[in-house]
Parts: sequence; C-alpha cells; structure tokens
Amino acid sequence: MSDPIENPAGNDFGSHVTLGGQDNAALDALLEAELQVERVPEALRSRAEKIGRLLGLLDASHITCDPALVDVTLQRIARHAEPALIADDAEALDAWALAGYDAAHTPGSLRERAGRHQQLASVVTDSDITATPLLVERTFQAVAARVAANRAQGHITPAGRGWRMSDLVSVAAMALIGVSILWPTLSYVNQKGRQLACKSNMGSIASAMGLYAGNHRDSLPVATAGFGGTPWWNVSPDKPQANSSNLFTLARTGYSKLRDLACSGNPKAEVGEVKKGAYDWSNLETISYSYQIMGGQERPNWCRSRGASPASIVVLADRSPVVLRAYYKQSIDPTENSPNHGGAGQYVLLADGSVNWMTNPDRPDGDNIWLPRAIEMLIQQAAKLHQTGRLEGVEMPLDAKDSFVGP
Repeated sequence: MSDPIENPAGNDFGSHVTLGGQDNAALDALLEAELQVERVPEALRSRAEKIGRLLGLLDASHITCDPALVDVTLQRIARHAEPALIADDAEALDAWALAGYDAAHTPGSLRERAGRHQQLASVVTDSDITATPLLVERTFQAVAARVAANRAQGHITPAGRGWRMSDLVSVAAMALIGVSILWPTLSYVNQKGRQLACKSNMGSIASAMGLYAGNHRDSLPVATAGFGGTPWWNVSPDKPQANSSNLFTLARTGYSKLRDLACSGNPKAEVGEVKKGAYDWSNLETISYSYQIMGGQERPNWCRSRGASPASIVVLADRSPVVLRAYYKQSIDPTENSPNHGGAGQYVLLADGSVNWMTNPDRPDGDNIWLPRAIEMLIQQAAKLHQTGRLEGVEMPLDAKDSFVGP
C-alpha cells in the first residue's frame, strides 16, 4: 500500500513511508465522497475500503474532543521522537497549549520557557508559506537528510542535552505544516461527531417525550401555557415563565437528564444535575434546543394527529439563530441555520418521534421553523423582514400545523 520515500542522503531512512499514487487518489476520492465508500468510483473503491477501515481505528466518538486536549495530545505524541524535550520544557509546552498558545497566561514558573516555545512557533506561523502535500514531503526529506548528514559527521547532540535550535525549527516546521493540512479533515470528522451526538440526544429526548406523553394523555411537556404578555424568551430559573421551562419539565420531573438536553455544539450548555427548585435553565445562552411555542390556542400532541400528520410537525430543533438575534435586537435572517453545527444545518424532532436533518429552516411545505406563519406571510408579501416588523418574543403559532420553535 505504500512505497519508501526517496532517501537523498543514501542513509537508513527507508522506514519513512508515504501513500502510493493509487492510494492517494483513493484517499482523495473518499474525502470527496464525505467518507462514504459506496460513493467512491468503482476503480478506487477497493483501496478506499482499506483506507476507510484504517481511518475507522481513529473513531473515538465516546470521547469529548476539546481543542486544548487535542493540542496537548499531539505535543505528547511528538515528544516520543528523538531527541526529547527535557521535563521542564515539556511541561511548559503543555501549559502553553492549554493557555490557548498565549504564554502570558501560563503559570509564572513556566512562563519564561513557554515564551520561548511561542517565539519558536512564530518562526513558522508568521511565514507566508502555503502548506501543500509536496512541501510537506520535501520538508521531511530535507530534515531526514540533514540529520543523516550530521550523524555521518559525528555531530550528534548528546543524550540529555536537549535540542539545538536548528533541530527545533525543523521539527516545528514539519509539525505545523502537517497539522495545517490535516486540520480541515480533523475538523470535518469532529463536526460529524458532534452531529451524531446531537442526533443521539434528540433520540433520547424523543424517548423521554414518549414516556411523558404516555402519562399525560399524549400531551407534550408543559410547565406554563401563559406568558402574561411578556416575551417567551425571558428565561428565569426561579419560575416557569419562558417557553424553555416547558422543555425543562423533562429534566425537572426526571424523564431525562440535562446532558440529554445539551448539544455539544453549544459550549455554554448545562450538563450537570438539575438544581433543587429550578424551573428553567440559567439563561438563554445555556439552552441548546428550541421547543415548539406552547402558548398558542392549539398545541400539537405527541404521536397523535390533530388536523395534521405528526410526521409533518416539528416539536424541537437545534437552537434558533433568529430568536438569539432578536433577543439581542440584532438583524435577523429567516434563512439562517442553527449555530449548534456551525451553520451547516439543524436536526429537528418531529411529533411522530423521528429525527431529521435540515440543511435550511424551511419545511417541504414552505413552513419556516424559526417564525410563526403570520410573519412568514408578511415576509412573502414584502420580501424583507425589516419592512414588515420585528420578532418581539410575544408571537404565537397560528395553529397546530404552524411549526414555530424558541427560544
């Protein structure tokens, strides 16, 4: 599957390998097919399957991937290469990564050494070099040749004496250039992992809603149906006054856990235990999912039709960007996707218990899940929301068929 890299110095570096031409083409085709082997051209499919199985070894969906943890892990892996950093420099490198690559925020005892790491990294990161696979390969070959030449001439750093600056710059160049190429793929895999976790959460919420409905005559969770003329986005943990308190009922009454109601795409989501006496989340930004507004005259039921098929009614979605912007009095775009998944789309839970992925907020029948039908109709007439009025947080669904979620 792989061929040795050409060794310009003629030394024993045959252990360095790279993908052959066919395997490179298969890897490219697999990435273009979004890791779906069946979509890879037949001529490359066999090789793509092998690469897919190899990539499958990297699957760690049960691990919560924190960027700082990734950085520290990469640093520690790199540390096993010869020569190695001394203990103090290794600790400073970890601290620097955990501080977001800002030496000023590392512990005082490590700050000076972390500053040196930062200066070293700036040699590469401040460059205007564009990383390409060819550049990476040539960099590896050049470093290998340099080390081989040094060894041949007897210029070998004694064990325990640390790294020379030339060695550090060479290794830093390889690491940073390599990461610049791999990072888009890692980001894509991480994004897919968050989406799968979110879909799993919605499945758990569907089960909790099913149990709740079974004990409450097919009703969806309700804590308050009247908002007293105040905006239904006025979240308060002390009393059920916002629409979110209706969804919070699942956690408050033990039908689900807070972590089931938290999307990993929301870094401020609450995942701990429900606080005693709490009726809602701490604030609007800690809420991961937007729930069907329950203050209208007609409310949808769980898995039971009331003038519309349950499979056509959205009862829950990744948090609404429209509500967030309206709350902060910012301009809104009804076509914007949820921030939970970087604007790529949103999962929705339907009244029949199924979970669907939507690449835009418009349902097949034209119903926009971020807005009540009254505003949708005005938008259709005027084409621009700012010419017709604003979302004030007191609007209600028109009827049971009107999917309108918040906050």
